[in-house]
Amino acid sequence: MKTLPQRIAACIAVSLACTLPAKAATFSVDYTDLWYIPAESGWGLNLIQQNNVIFATLFVYGTDQTPRWYVASDLEGSSGTSFSGTLYRTSGAYFGAPWTTGGPPTVAGSMTLIFTSPTQATLTYTADGVTVTKSIVRQTWRAENLTGNYLGGLTAVASSCNGVDNGNVLIFGRPVTVAHNTNGAMSMTVNFNTSSGAASVCTFNGSYTQAGKLGNFAGTWSCTVGSSPFNNGTFTLSELQSTVRGFNGKFVAQDQLCHYDGNFGVVRDVQ
Repeated sequence: MKTLPQRIAACIAVSLACTLPAKAATFSVDYTDLWYIPAESGWGLNLIQQNNVIFATLFVYGTDQTPRWYVASDLEGSSGTSFSGTLYRTSGAYFGAPWTTGGPPTVAGSMTLIFTSPTQATLTYTADGVTVTKSIVRQTWRAENLTGNYLGGLTAVASSCNGVDNGNVLIFGRPVTVAHNTNGAMSMTVNFNTSSGAASVCTFNGSYTQAGKLGNFAGTWSCTVGSSPFNNGTFTLSELQSTVRGFNGKFVAQDQLCHYDGNFGVVRDVQ
């Protein structure tokens, strides 16, 4: 078992994170977003996920080039990457008049979503006898900005270690300071004390990119313990979801000691 100083040394790079889960939905990655094909602007697919069910609204066009609206209200997940269910066609009252029901929805066909990554999927649907297959991605129109002061921690598994033990790592650090430029450059500084009281700093530098509601921060990091350089390596913080309260995601890193896989998250400091 690692002693606390060993754990801090082995995991100094990941002192920024907290034990919040990387998943926004408890069943899988949260696929809630607007999905489309960049080269086919004008139609799209809205997905709203709760647990293992996705509600999908598909807006496309008919042979006469007028709008068509289909709904899959219960795409159930058979795994964390596969969802399928019935596709319906609905009708209703004119939007400028008092609402009256248009009758029960009509079965139009079926829909299946196979997610090949958190930001890419294969959509297959049959609507009124026509089967369509599309490769879709999350639609992005503006990147988040994570600038601010946070508190956080990490839970991860250290593996392929050299000189220290493999095993579970749980570490908490404060504060976490993020500087995020409009051109996508991002840096994150973590200040903490080791068990011996030595003031330590880890700095993460890299690029932030946005894919729909998910962010990705990747680059290099380096740390000092007291006044001495210690760890350095590469990292990726992926599946980042941010709110006014903080952000969380998936942590993968490598340094001269270990490989790390885990979850992280930070809450915004109120001070």
